[in-house]
Amino acid sequence: METTHEDNVASRQKLAVAARTGVFLAVLLAVQLIGLPNPVTGTIVNAIFIFVLLYSGLRHALILAFLSPFGGIVSGHLPAPMYPILPVIVCGNFALIGLYFIFSKHSMPLRLVFPALVKGVIIGVAGYVIVQILDIVATAKWLLMPVLGFQFFTAVAGLFVGERVFQSLLRGRGDSV
Repeated sequence: METTHEDNVASRQKLAVAARTGVFLAVLLAVQLIGLPNPVTGTIVNAIFIFVLLYSGLRHALILAFLSPFGGIVSGHLPAPMYPILPVIVCGNFALIGLYFIFSKHSMPLRLVFPALVKGVIIGVAGYVIVQILDIVATAKWLLMPVLGFQFFTAVAGLFVGERVFQSLLRGRGDSV
């Protein structure tokens, strides 16, 4: 069976998108490693999720959303007592991206606030329940509140920034926004 020119072009395009996702993963990990304050890092990470969603597609954004909490562990943004909530953070990231994807054509308040609110609630409620069930030390409970509180604000800011950067890229390329 002979491959056609169209098959080769499609394969190259898929490879280019996968490579671009790898570059964004490297950028995401670098942002986590450079030691910016958690609210700044969280905003940038959420912006990368949305930029990748808009630029490369849902699957690629979800891959980054899955891997980013592990970067939080490596970089120290996720303290050791908080490791049990890692799956909850992944679920919150998935909810943020999925809901933004669903509501991307709606008004700005809905597409920015609702996904961020759901992410914050998922991480906040489930994270608190996990900490209670595992009877994690009081220090971890104290650490949990700021981490969970930042989730909503960094998500809203990240959605906004990711959208704006993507729109700027389109304008720079001469595409309609």
